[in-house]
Amino acid sequence: MDISKTVDFDADDFFAVDLSKVHYENQRVFFNIIRDQFNELNKQEDSLPKNVFREQYLQAIMDIVEMAAGGAVPAQDYLCYAYKKGVEGVIPADLTRAHEWGIIAVSNGSKLASERLRLFYEPLYDFCLRTEGALENILVKNKLDENTVTDFVAQNYSILLLEEMKINLLDVAKKDVTEGGNFVKFQYDVEQANKAVFPKLLKLIA
Repeated sequence: MDISKTVDFDADDFFAVDLSKVHYENQRVFFNIIRDQFNELNKQEDSLPKNVFREQYLQAIMDIVEMAAGGAVPAQDYLCYAYKKGVEGVIPADLTRAHEWGIIAVSNGSKLASERLRLFYEPLYDFCLRTEGALENILVKNKLDENTVTDFVAQNYSILLLEEMKINLLDVAKKDVTEGGNFVKFQYDVEQANKAVFPKLLKLIA
């Protein structure tokens, strides 16, 4: 199964909007389109030789990586989802890759990814709540409310974190899709980066 043919990535109904700026509802629609095609591919696992299934699945993942590298937020979000789960014998369940793609997606406005990585963003929200007057200033300065402030803070934080950690979209996209990372080191690097990012974030948005 060639997912690049099953999902017509050039069809008007798929790229009818700028996927880097789609709203939450559209993000979910496009994400589901991608996920459903992988679900169809998974159904063929038992009927295909393992090497053929693996080859087709890897090609499908690389198609999605190409979309993600081009700025398609639902593709970035799907890779976060895919690496959190993994596929036995094909791609690893790897939290480092999942978080890299998730943070990239959130930096580009994905609300799905910020939901998926909710625990990752909790220290950020706690920091804002602990800093006297920060939340109130963020709400007023940026004309936000309790329904919009979380995603706004997560997006701006993600942009700064990527810069501080020197995580580049194209560099992440060039990585071997079958290789995982060291999540303990990644967590440590994030903690160190946060020492600079948290104050910088408040100065920017509060």
